[in-house]
Amino acid sequence: MVTISDVAHAAGVSKATVSYVLSGDPRITQATTLKVQHAIDELGYTVNHAARALSVRKTKTIGVVSPAFHGNYLSALFGLYVYLLSEEATKRGYDTLLIGENDGFEAMHEAWSSKKVDGFILMDVKDEDPRVSYAAKEHIPTVAFGSPKNSYGLDTVDSDFAKAASSILHFLASEGHKEVILIPWSHTIFDQGLGYAWRFLDSAIETAKRLDLKMHVEYPKDDDSDPSPLIEHALDTHTKATALILHNEPATIVAPQVLARRNLRTPDDLQVVTVFPKQLATSMKISFSAVRPDIAQLSEAAVGALLRRINNPKAQTVTRYLDYPLTQEPE
Repeated sequence: MVTISDVAHAAGVSKATVSYVLSGDPRITQATTLKVQHAIDELGYTVNHAARALSVRKTKTIGVVSPAFHGNYLSALFGLYVYLLSEEATKRGYDTLLIGENDGFEAMHEAWSSKKVDGFILMDVKDEDPRVSYAAKEHIPTVAFGSPKNSYGLDTVDSDFAKAASSILHFLASEGHKEVILIPWSHTIFDQGLGYAWRFLDSAIETAKRLDLKMHVEYPKDDDSDPSPLIEHALDTHTKATALILHNEPATIVAPQVLARRNLRTPDDLQVVTVFPKQLATSMKISFSAVRPDIAQLSEAAVGALLRRINNPKAQTVTRYLDYPLTQEPE
């Protein structure tokens, strides 16, 4: 059986350094981390979680708190986020506990008080989120994986949705577009106060005004129905619009079929720009110009921030909004 000593020997480092790498200690350089990870992969080393938990008095488990549903709508991205967070945690010697309760507050309290986890990653963070204030009040190692107005001093990781909106509007202005349509997330999402939706919309409205772009915002009423009629209605109503912005997962998925039925080619007949993760854009044949957040990179940042907090509860608060460029060609 491969031991931590074998990994240390193969990587040319001490056993302590291997242990630090496995726990995500921020003091270890990226070069050393890569050497150790290479040795782990080459030797096929796996962490004995039970023994390690006893030795460091930690559970070696992180809680991922996320509702799968908004209303009756199941996000296609939910499983991808959870999988990649779990994969990243596993690389660092941690298990994950999925807490799928809608607000997560009671389940968080139970998991923390019964010592099931060492900390939490909060998904779908709202502007007024009881999970955030609870974690901050109780000094629980927690990362807000989202864009709240107030993180109450918690570490925060997300895609930079405000910058994404700004870059899309600047791109369209540079292409000579004067009138555009924006289909954002539904009223349900905005009513819930989900930060990523608000940050994108606020930035889009402000940027359009500054660039003197006429922008028509067409909100879906909810996330449960087919957005195809809304796209059809928007195109029929705003006939002078030459570009369509989609910050809405269901609308992005059905848009290629809607445009095909109308014999519209992109970008020749209508420029379409969306925000859609790179991990899904190819498999779902989303070939629009897009800002493509990398969920694997975001998951790495979120897990890394949480393990840093677990290892050093007094570390300075970190807020990371990752910026992804707009690409005009499908990947």
